[in-house]
Amino acid sequence: MTIGIALGGGGAKGLAHIGVLEGLEELGIKPRFVAGTSIGSIVAGIYALNDTARGLKEQAAHMIQSEEFKNFGLEEFYKGADNILERFKKEVFEKFYIGRLLFKKSHIKIKATRKLFQDLFDDKTFEDCKIAFTCNALDIQSGEEIIFKTGSLAEAVWSSCAIPGIFPPFVKDDRIFVDGGVVDNVPVTPVMKLGARIVIASYLGNQPKFKGHPDTGFQISHRAQSFVRFYLDQKILKQADLVIAPDVARFHWADFSAIDELVKAGRIAVEKNTKKIKSVTSFWYRLRKTLSMTI
Repeated sequence: MTIGIALGGGGAKGLAHIGVLEGLEELGIKPRFVAGTSIGSIVAGIYALNDTARGLKEQAAHMIQSEEFKNFGLEEFYKGADNILERFKKEVFEKFYIGRLLFKKSHIKIKATRKLFQDLFDDKTFEDCKIAFTCNALDIQSGEEIIFKTGSLAEAVWSSCAIPGIFPPFVKDDRIFVDGGVVDNVPVTPVMKLGARIVIASYLGNQPKFKGHPDTGFQISHRAQSFVRFYLDQKILKQADLVIAPDVARFHWADFSAIDELVKAGRIAVEKNTKKIKSVTSFWYRLRKTLSMTI
């Protein structure tokens, strides 16, 4: 029975997927199918092209250290707030950022975004992948979830990664694509549609926890949406045979500088789940699942 891996969204936390793939590879787990959402689509796409987890961390580090990536200014979202001045600066930035979105589409410009995904995938297509790959996005014209399986990898992954307000949407013909995580944050169903019968999901979320009373309507809305996302994720994850959840709650979604710790968190998560991984990929588990599907 064929194995598929689904890599969920989560911004910089998605670097933990690299450690998960490394750990699975060391256990001899070789999927025939891989799917990614948002940051998961970048990791899954490169993995599918290379047919190995080796070198993924180095490629990610090269991207993060590039001048183009540094110019994105993502550190503004997570820089420390250890004193009153820093907290004030952060609050000013957040208000400025929210207000700025009333007049522009995104924090990052279209030209810079196009270069990022072109540098990552060049002119490669899905047909160049050595492992069958898919990723998803939301068309905000029709409300339809789009599952990419053919065509340009750069365009598909850009679409899947277009976090509203951060990256510009990818526009093609009459379609406007944004981050697949808006509608399906862990691509369990997409990888099953590719043909996977055993699905291992790498999940970066956690149950939201907040302290103190929210001071604004925006903060109340943010908290509510956090819980909406979490509970929707739980429903999606029920379809997976196994969920590997790296401990990444302490990391900020925009902090790509923590690559070493995040990759390590992914590897640790695999180590903790070794017994379960061997169980769901065993002959007997696959046989039982096959029989249950025919009844």
